Amino acid sequence: MASESISILLIVVSLQLMLLWPIGSSQSPGFTSIDCGSSYPSVYTDYEGIQWISDSNLISEGTSVHLSDNVLNQALATMRVFNGTQSKYCYSFTNSMNGYIVPKAFFLVRASIMPGTNPPYRPRNSDGMFRFKMIVDGDEWRDVQISYGDTTWWTFDVYVRAQRDRIDVCFSRDGPDGDAPFVSGLELRPLPPTLSSTIFMNGSGKILIGRGHSSYGVPSSGPSHVRYPNDTLDRYWISYRTSDSYLNSTERTINTLNVREHPPETILQTTFTVGPYFTLNWTGLEAGSEQYVQFYFAEINPLVNRSGIRVFSISANSRSLTTRLDVFGEVAANTAYSLPALVDADETRSILFVFTAVANSTFPPFLAAAEFFNTRLSNTLTSSATVDVIEATKNTLGLSNYTGDPCLPAGYGYNWLNCSEYNSEITAILLSNYQTGGKIPTELSQLTTLIQIFLDGNSLQGEIPDLSSLEKLSTLNLSNNNLSGSIPESLATLNNLKALYLQDNNLSGEIPSRLLQRKNASLLTFEFSGNPGLCESKSKCAASSPQSQSPDSNPKKSNIGLIVAIIVGCFILVLSTAAAGICLQWYCRRHASNLQNRSTKANEVSPVEQRHIQMQEVVNFNSFHQTKSKLLQITSV
Repeated sequence: MASESISILLIVVSLQLMLLWPIGSSQSPGFTSIDCGSSYPSVYTDYEGIQWISDSNLISEGTSVHLSDNVLNQALATMRVFNGTQSKYCYSFTNSMNGYIVPKAFFLVRASIMPGTNPPYRPRNSDGMFRFKMIVDGDEWRDVQISYGDTTWWTFDVYVRAQRDRIDVCFSRDGPDGDAPFVSGLELRPLPPTLSSTIFMNGSGKILIGRGHSSYGVPSSGPSHVRYPNDTLDRYWISYRTSDSYLNSTERTINTLNVREHPPETILQTTFTVGPYFTLNWTGLEAGSEQYVQFYFAEINPLVNRSGIRVFSISANSRSLTTRLDVFGEVAANTAYSLPALVDADETRSILFVFTAVANSTFPPFLAAAEFFNTRLSNTLTSSATVDVIEATKNTLGLSNYTGDPCLPAGYGYNWLNCSEYNSEITAILLSNYQTGGKIPTELSQLTTLIQIFLDGNSLQGEIPDLSSLEKLSTLNLSNNNLSGSIPESLATLNNLKALYLQDNNLSGEIPSRLLQRKNASLLTFEFSGNPGLCESKSKCAASSPQSQSPDSNPKKSNIGLIVAIIVGCFILVLSTAAAGICLQWYCRRHASNLQNRSTKANEVSPVEQRHIQMQEVVNFNSFHQTKSKLLQITSV
């Protein structure tokens, strides 16, 4: 039944993707957009030319919620709420979805969240803030904090480098009693490896957690944001509007070929400028955390027509990033220029950027746009070999609802696994009373780092597989299942095994003597009661074996034979007693008749003859009684 469901799912997803590609000519290749909580049956295109698919066939967990808010963006009209008890809930962007997800490729991942005016539940914190976590692959991405009833369209993005042919985006409570996470939309966008940001990621092994893509100097009548199709990479640039006295603008074409980041031309056609200095204050960062910033400039003021007349410096928390920046001298007019930098947040979790005109500068400093990222070292995912074993275990035991990396990030692996802190090795499987059913996965023998296995109370069937490779195993609990077959001799080879629980199963055969010896020597806690077919030695197995038992030695057959013998004996006794009674009665009658005949003839014999006859009768009578007594003795035996 499960395989049929999976087949149907694959067919539906394939059909959706077939629909996606023909329409997809209006968007950049590799774009994947998921409308979370939507039940819309097919692909739809939004007003920006981006195609969306429903998540109804991509994830089995969570609850779909339709918001009462009247929103223009269809993806914000629904959300998926994850109100279960799993450690995390994950969407998987796979290579089969867009053909671009391969190891070492770079991507922008974006989540859209809006609680709406009537969210599905109230926050658990008294301050009315929803709090939960977002995770990408094996890394913590973002701690979400959004007010109840907030109608703002919140977008969060991160630059990641694929380690496999899929990227997992997960949502989790921030603690056991935390708020249930929710999401409205998910988007994946390929990034070129030639960007300054992706080159930095490649060299540092870090991910870039977006803190904002900002467009400065936007007129009050300008757009609220800029994204695709103006930005071919579909970054989401928030507009910071300003009065006309602080901005320059142009409609002339901006040459962006000199900039690796491929910024959209429209954000470079307006700039913010004020002097002799201005500041940008970036707050809410992690104290001491390393931030990656990228500033964008384009000299669009026609009065600045030579180098040396607009020169300024930039500092961050009083540390100089550049002492003399002359954009015109670098690239000339109407040409884009970018400046990347790494900056640490101070103890107040903020960065103060100061743009200051140098002495003798005719024009004040200016800025067109900026990007801010928090850098974080990316965790190496759990090894493919280990993941394959866990996937096989999930399939065998019916645990496919658990998705994402089984161990990472630390504290957010599957809640039935224990993983080592540093290298993601699995040390324990804790599936007591999960009621999974199925068989013990033979693949567990490949997890040579296992120390504990708890599979008790799961209605497991089949035989115990060979686990002799688990040399570190100290506890194996397989009790209260429906396991059959014998206890493998290989379990006795596990020298570190300290506790073995096999009680209440259907195991049979001889118990390995070495296990019993270790139990008797108090070296092993070994429980095996509740297995009627088990025996502790060959002689006891032979005695209890149906093939080796004689009819009399078989308890059931012996009981039946005893009952039959008693019934037959009683029957013979009754017949013998009745026969003896009949014989006695016959003899008495005959004796009485003889006496009567002899009395009539008494006058015909002499007194001596009469005395002889009486003595003979006494002898005959005593002989009869002796014979009867022996008969009764025989029948009673």
